[in-house]
Amino acid sequence: MKKLFVEVKNGGKMTYSVSDLNKLDRMYETEVFERKEKRIMSPFKKEMQKSFQAQVRDYAFEKILDRHLYTFKYLLVIPDPYGLAKQTALILFNSSKECKVVYRVLGDTPDCDFTGETVYTTRHRVPILGLYGGRNNKIDLKLVDRNGEVIKHRMLQIYVSPIQENIRNVVAKNDMKMSHFGFILLNTAVGSPVAIDGHGDVRYSLQIKTGKLGMIPLANGHFLLVDKTANRVDKYGKVTPCRYHEMDYMGRVYKTYLLEYKIGRAITQHGDSLFFITASDDEHVSDRIAELNLNTGELIKYCDIHELVGEEYRRYDNWIDTSYIEYNDGRLLITAKRLNSVININWSELKIDWIIAPPQVWKGSKVEKYVLTDMSESVDENKKIPICSFPEYASVMEDNHDEKKIVLFDVRNVIKFEGKVLVPGGKRSTKNSLVKIIDIDEKNMSFKIRECTEVPNSLRYSRVLHSEDEKYLLVTQGYLRNRIGATHSAIQEIDAATGEKLHSIGIKKVFSNAWIFAPDIQDYCTSMEKNDNVIFGKLAPLERFEGKLPPLSENRTDGYYFGNGRICDELFLCNMRPGTVDRIYFIGGKNAYVKDMENVRFVNKKEGFAIPLDDFDIDEYHVYVEYDDEVHKLKNEIRIVK
Repeated sequence: MKKLFVEVKNGGKMTYSVSDLNKLDRMYETEVFERKEKRIMSPFKKEMQKSFQAQVRDYAFEKILDRHLYTFKYLLVIPDPYGLAKQTALILFNSSKECKVVYRVLGDTPDCDFTGETVYTTRHRVPILGLYGGRNNKIDLKLVDRNGEVIKHRMLQIYVSPIQENIRNVVAKNDMKMSHFGFILLNTAVGSPVAIDGHGDVRYSLQIKTGKLGMIPLANGHFLLVDKTANRVDKYGKVTPCRYHEMDYMGRVYKTYLLEYKIGRAITQHGDSLFFITASDDEHVSDRIAELNLNTGELIKYCDIHELVGEEYRRYDNWIDTSYIEYNDGRLLITAKRLNSVININWSELKIDWIIAPPQVWKGSKVEKYVLTDMSESVDENKKIPICSFPEYASVMEDNHDEKKIVLFDVRNVIKFEGKVLVPGGKRSTKNSLVKIIDIDEKNMSFKIRECTEVPNSLRYSRVLHSEDEKYLLVTQGYLRNRIGATHSAIQEIDAATGEKLHSIGIKKVFSNAWIFAPDIQDYCTSMEKNDNVIFGKLAPLERFEGKLPPLSENRTDGYYFGNGRICDELFLCNMRPGTVDRIYFIGGKNAYVKDMENVRFVNKKEGFAIPLDDFDIDEYHVYVEYDDEVHKLKNEIRIVK
């Protein structure tokens, strides 16, 4: 006879607050990381590195499970357990035998439910995602044994406070049709990244200040987050992020990178390597491929694209505008927007395999021989649309050795430079942008267009994702050319075989990237391993100061200019209004350093800045902030003791 499960009625729960979590941090910090002799001592407020804090929190949660205080009937619920993603929660309890938890966050309709399943264990860490903000959420919990039988069942409510107003309602219009892709994450150009369900409701968000690049999905299921609370000033006087975190969707930070160079929006990962687009020199942008070792934070290889294609194409600063890059079996597929080309590069040999482009682009160049021949159904050459005209995105859908299938998003702009059209010949534009599915025959160096679908015209930030069975395409257009009411961007589902438009959502915000929101729930069920080596990279040291300080002001530092000085590991973090502070001095008894901020572009809002202290010599330093031709002395000092 089949065993009936136990319906848990009048079950209880205990909830931890933010202050409870902060107490856990203080209680267990020294247990996780042995107290070491500090190099930097100061009365300035201390800020724990986020990668260390995540380890301390996980250690504390394991200690709670060690005490066997909570059961399936009496749960411990921890909202926003790592302090960075308020639409998440963690449930802790113990069971007498190995079971797993299957849960469902009830959506407004069944197709908007968020589901998760944990691993078999007696020590249960149940990561809950997909919660609505500003309401009580109903969660259906089932305890399942190794025979697949539900042995206990209960309903639970978790309240989430309202999310930020600027991301609360991101959808302008929605046809409310069934989605084949579930939840979609939008990397908004301004504000927090958000995940929306089929109804357009926000079901995930991050509570950390980030920039336009925002979240960058990685192949290991994590993402790289741009941390806008720590910036530097680039050679052009522009405020640029310098701190990046490898994170998961629960808000756990695994590694932190301090980088002195800008990472562009074209990024891909393979194994321990991160490939990204940056600048080859001070006069050009978006034309160097760099490989970063994720275990050391060091650049291990780079390739300047003009060395592959020829110097004659490098005629102005953003001459290539690489909008997307993808790693495939030792090759890098790059979308070279202003060259109207998709280029496949053998990364180990640093040579081109093939190019998809209008033949006229590369005629007479050293890479003309790599241009694939168009074997599509022949049409009148005067009516033929070039294969690429401002391509925004190209990705491999299938890879069968010499035969490949790729999907291409073509913006279809008329490209001009110095008054001349850069894509000569044929019909140069259409009213709309195009999504193309292309078959490539590498052996015969040819391609054929399998399917071509028109979509609303885009300016930039467009991607094309596909379902696992490749029957459906998700076309994400982050910046439409023509705004329709409150709609700045759009998402469409398309039948890959027919081009039929099945589902559409209009978005109020511009977004720079989009992908399927598919958290690895089982990965979050285990605690992070203790690791002291989680900070990689290095910021440029400050210059030594040997001059004379400007006159000392009798007034306190004005918060309009500068404030919130604090120490985070070997960084001095502070908030400044860019363009108003001239210099920051660190004056010691025998040594002095200066951070020059005089040529920073003015921005009428405060930004966070990071100043490295790791190269300071042993001394006691007083901090002075210069603005309005005076210096203002901060009340706290910084002591470097070893």
